[in-house]
Amino acid sequence: AFEALFTTWCLCPAAALSLCLLSQEYKTACLLTTSIGSRIQSMHPEEVVSLLVQLDRLVQLLEAPLFVPLRLHLLEPATHPYLVKALYSVLMLLPQSEVFETLRRRLKSVPTVSMLHLQPATGA
Repeated sequence: AFEALFTTWCLCPAAALSLCLLSQEYKTACLLTTSIGSRIQSMHPEEVVSLLVQLDRLVQLLEAPLFVPLRLHLLEPATHPYLVKALYSVLMLLPQSEVFETLRRRLKSVPTVSMLHLQPATGA
């Protein structure tokens, strides 16, 4: 089911990223954010602005009850390293703003001791 939806949602990178995060497909989310980062320089300015607005909305949505499981997964960065990397990638794509600070504060709450040994766990 994820593959069918992802194929359709890929037309909008922020929507595809939302789907990955909701579906707990964190490795795909990580690859997608890397792809967005490498393509952003070749995008038209209007496309970049649109993407940034969509990422802004996504970060706001991450604070909603719907994403509680994702936020709880942040407590286990060794188990979900791709989630942590994907969210840090989103942070790096965003201009510094209130939403940037919201995501930065959220990521600051990730346990740092276990981040020293981030190794993809089996099934992450």
